[in-house]
Amino acid sequence: MGSLSLEMDFEPLPMTPRSLAMTPRSLARRRLFPNGENKKQKVAPPGAGPRKNLELEVMEPGLKNDGPSLDTILVNYLDTLTQRVNYHLGYPVNICYDHYATLAPLLQFHLNNCGDPFLQNTVDFHSKDFEVAVLDWFAQLWEIEKDQYWGYVTNGGTEGNLHGILLGRELLPEGILYASKDSHYSVFKAARMYRMDSETIKTSVNGEMIIQI
Repeated sequence: MGSLSLEMDFEPLPMTPRSLAMTPRSLARRRLFPNGENKKQKVAPPGAGPRKNLELEVMEPGLKNDGPSLDTILVNYLDTLTQRVNYHLGYPVNICYDHYATLAPLLQFHLNNCGDPFLQNTVDFHSKDFEVAVLDWFAQLWEIEKDQYWGYVTNGGTEGNLHGILLGRELLPEGILYASKDSHYSVFKAARMYRMDSETIKTSVNGEMIIQI
């Protein structure tokens, strides 16, 4: 699963007795919507076309008896996704996901691929054999000799960039990270996380870095 990080620059609001009693979530909404423009917007009726956000009423079961049941929430969510897929171009994932039925039986197991995929796992429920098979496939594609590579399957491109840049920093602690201005945002995020010096390189119209000597 992926994660969403929201970073915003804003001036701190003056603290008042009322603000001291507010929850962190309320304070965040107050900073994001200082003019009170945080009211729930009206949702267009079904059939009115695509919408940006999934306006679903989701609450913890058991907190309120008058709310929708968990089954109702999940059915509504499934219906919403079924409609949204008609307007989804595939970014950042491929929506041609036709093998879900084959993989569905695996959802009953809590698989944990913790640690090095080439070492013995600490738990019996894992899929490291498949993980190593993926690495072997890419090694053959890139013509890397057996026992001359190591890796693991990440959850996405961001994790891959974070780990790769971390290895680079460990090998070259005083090195400078050079990246084009069109690089994925996680590259510059990694530089901040690892406190690395970085330089942004301008690019040409075709995306290549402009090297100036």
